Amino acid sequence: MTDDSAVLVTNDPVNANLQRLWAEAQAVRPDVLMHMAFVNTYAVDVGGGLMLIDPGLRVNGVAVREAVRAWSDAPLRTAVYTHGHFDHAFGLGPWLDAGEQPEIVAQENCVARFDRYRLTSGHNALLNQRQFSLPKPYFPDRYDYPTTTVRESLTQRVGETEVRFHAAKGETDDALYVWLPERGYLFTGDLIIWSAPNCGNPQKVQRYPLEWVSALEEMASLDAEWLFPGHGLVVQGGPGIRTLLTETAAWLRSIVDQVLERMNAGQEPEQIYHEVEPDPELSQRPFLRVNYDHPKFIVRNLLRLWGGWWNGNAADLLPATWRQQGAEIAQLAGGVDALVSRGRELLDAGDLEMACHVAEWATRGEPENTSALELKRDAYAARLDAARETMTQGIYRAAMNDAVVALGGEPEQPNWRPGL
Repeated sequence: MTDDSAVLVTNDPVNANLQRLWAEAQAVRPDVLMHMAFVNTYAVDVGGGLMLIDPGLRVNGVAVREAVRAWSDAPLRTAVYTHGHFDHAFGLGPWLDAGEQPEIVAQENCVARFDRYRLTSGHNALLNQRQFSLPKPYFPDRYDYPTTTVRESLTQRVGETEVRFHAAKGETDDALYVWLPERGYLFTGDLIIWSAPNCGNPQKVQRYPLEWVSALEEMASLDAEWLFPGHGLVVQGGPGIRTLLTETAAWLRSIVDQVLERMNAGQEPEQIYHEVEPDPELSQRPFLRVNYDHPKFIVRNLLRLWGGWWNGNAADLLPATWRQQGAEIAQLAGGVDALVSRGRELLDAGDLEMACHVAEWATRGEPENTSALELKRDAYAARLDAARETMTQGIYRAAMNDAVVALGGEPEQPNWRPGL
């Protein structure tokens, strides 16, 4: 452990250089230990005990507890889930197994989330495998439910410190941010992640962009002096914190407003998807770079939220199977070989979007056609190489690997993935 916290703290988020998501546990304040292992876990000395905010991944639970215990032997009074995602709320087991009995605080929808996870554990394991390019399906099977739930807000005295819990919606419907007014400390969970907001994920349940904006603006009004995010760097100083919060809100609001304007004008979802773009200037901020989610996924999530799941194409309301569609398109093209030839032309010309469409038609029409599978493999390999966002990369890699395995090869694994 080190006291050199400078690499994890910035007072200038506009010009900060975030180079890591892992770091040795560090005391970023005399009373706050930060454990960064993909997700940020914080232990706060509240006077007469500790508060643990986001216990983290299950696989890192022992390491987190060891780091905290090397820093302080004060009893654990309270554990907080800023939301119920598996990277934030599944690392409490080693504390409980050691006989510690903290109050566990979460927003009330966290209970329903855990119940849903139990119902869909196989689906979520496969989803994680695809999203993070894991070698096998993975999802944790232990759920340490909250003992105290928050509907809208809750104020407690934890140890010697006043702690205010505020419910929000954003990446999830069970978000909770934590405000320590006496110290000026704001713990945001994944309402701030040092990336464009994770508000679209194509494989997950509904997200809430407009409510996320409101939460960011509420937090900006608190005049915090220290902001502790769910991922990324701690921010010190009111001006930098206000900039981070208000500009993230403005970036997200620009997408919301564009979608609403076009929906209310009667545009079709497909047109809205292609026309809406995020604010180009704000998109250059280091805390708003598109490296996990994608703005186009946020557009789709808003369309689903306000317009349902239908994409505007009447043929897709009660469609033929993809295999039937692929076979029909192949017949119109003069056979799968003609589709493969055209797909190669598109790939060589750099039209990766259309090359992937053609590859899908060919492999859906004839799933065992070697030439079609090779086109699919190569088309998605090219899209993977061009993609910047983790979510996009995971899906493209999975599609590529489907073809690789069908051709008798070994699936590619990425050089990076969270510790699972």
